Amino acid sequence: MQNHRLNATGYALGTTFSPNWMDWPMFYHGNPVIAAPNMVFFLHMILMDSDSNHAMCFGYTVVVNETGCEFLSQRPFDLIVK
Repeated sequence: MQNHRLNATGYALGTTFSPNWMDWPMFYHGNPVIAAPNMVFFLHMILMDSDSNHAMCFGYTVVVNETGCEFLSQRPFDLIVK
């Protein structure tokens, strides 16, 4: 799936102000930032198929705690098919 995905899979929320549309740090391979308690992230994965001109994305918001993370999103993870 290398040809059909992006390199970042999420980003932090609430750390900067405009004009930055995604707050640092972003999730990507090799990022040295360690998620710590009370940090909030939007985690997502976008799969894009340029050949068929289709894409899908699912994501959720979490807050890091002492034992892992707590899901803040309350919508189901079911993908919508149109």
